Amino acid sequence: MRRQKPSLLQRAFNVAWYATVGMKRSFQAARRSRLTQGWNARTSAGDANQVIYRDHETLRQRSREQSINSPYIKRFHRLLKQNVVGPRGIQLQSKALTPGGLADKRAREKIEKAWKRFSKKGNFDVTGRYSFVTFLNLWVETLARDGEVMVRLVRGFPNAWGFALQILECDRLDLNYNDLLPNGNRVRMGVELDDWERPLAYYLLRDHPGDTQQRPPARGRHLRIPADELLHTFEPWRPHQARGFTWAHAAMLELYHLDEYRHAEMLAAEHGAKLTGFFEQDAEWMEPPGEDEQDAEVEEAIEAGTAKVLPYGLKFTPYKSDHPATNFAPFIKQGLRGTAAGLGPSYNRLAHDLEGVNFSSMRSGDLDERDFYKSVQQFVISELLDFVFEAWLEMAMLNGALRLPFASLERYLEVNWQPRGWDWVDPAKDAKAASESIRNRTKSRSYYIRQGGDDPDEVFDEIAREEEALRERGLSVSTDPPTESPNEQDEDEERDAA
Repeated sequence: MRRQKPSLLQRAFNVAWYATVGMKRSFQAARRSRLTQGWNARTSAGDANQVIYRDHETLRQRSREQSINSPYIKRFHRLLKQNVVGPRGIQLQSKALTPGGLADKRAREKIEKAWKRFSKKGNFDVTGRYSFVTFLNLWVETLARDGEVMVRLVRGFPNAWGFALQILECDRLDLNYNDLLPNGNRVRMGVELDDWERPLAYYLLRDHPGDTQQRPPARGRHLRIPADELLHTFEPWRPHQARGFTWAHAAMLELYHLDEYRHAEMLAAEHGAKLTGFFEQDAEWMEPPGEDEQDAEVEEAIEAGTAKVLPYGLKFTPYKSDHPATNFAPFIKQGLRGTAAGLGPSYNRLAHDLEGVNFSSMRSGDLDERDFYKSVQQFVISELLDFVFEAWLEMAMLNGALRLPFASLERYLEVNWQPRGWDWVDPAKDAKAASESIRNRTKSRSYYIRQGGDDPDEVFDEIAREEEALRERGLSVSTDPPTESPNEQDEDEERDAA
């Protein structure tokens, strides 16, 4: 049965009814009034790509400027590298298995040794400039600063493994290339997407757009790189997103004004420190100079413990400067708190300010901040290291650098990445809590070893070797403190009482 259209009167009633209901139940944050006019001007109904495309280049260049000139952005990048990558990088632990499902120690040792050799400077990337740790530091900083980073997987590279990496700035991913291809695929800011919005290829400019020595074009201005050869990484913000933007986007404006205020306040304070006062002329005592005459010079050299007599007609007025202002430090601190909230690390770490911090607040802040770094560590593993290891292992086995049967490739792909860990906030209390957890079987020894950034298998092997060496030398392997005899205990109690 065909549905009858509502009459004009009915439609008018519906509009009025919905408007009335909306007024009663509307969100306060969605109301439009004179108080929210500025907010209305900042909203946009565009999709993620439209919003990013409009401001992408400006955000990236301003973020790079602040990475050079802002001490706090520099500190943010340094904290990321120290806590996400660490001094040893994210360590590879092979978990290769035998066909029977047991640990394949021989294959694990071979894979880990080959990976360590590959991770050395001169082997890891195509330029020969970066080791594994240096490459990760550069990758993390580029990702945070620019909001996106590209790594090309170069298979068939002329080295022992037939494989190397090339890190690329996303300036080469043509931001202005947007097209609908004849096959139905779409190109959004240089990224070719299928109907499911899965990246298929990347259109790179043949040279960096900022390079003054551009090569002549050869068969077009783009290099089309298939998606299985290029890792384009950014932190997702909205669905349908094809490009990323700087991690400092929510803090840059506030930090810019904060830096300008600091600079102006420092200049004013410096000016006030250099300028001691003014000499004023009294017209009753001194005639103004003629056209060809100049004011008499007053000697202003001052030494400690001396006084000066001013000429007739002059009086000295001291200059009183109120810079730095009394609210300078609280204002800077409050601004940096907002900056830290937009970046991720705690205010105390970002600003190097431990004033007024007690143990409880420091512990709470450390645990929260470490969770942030752990999330970034897992992001690095899932977005970069898993793909790099799989491609490296395949090429190393095909190239003969890793002598293992290629038919068992799937079993050798089982790995565990061990990021850096941190020392305990309160070693005595945390160690006691760990011992209780192990005794109660709620946590394992391996868990706490991994929390420290070490490989449990390596630690257990080292303990076994150490205990064997102690036995060979006739030394005790017990870790319990020596027990005292009753007489020794009585003597200790009498000594303590005295």
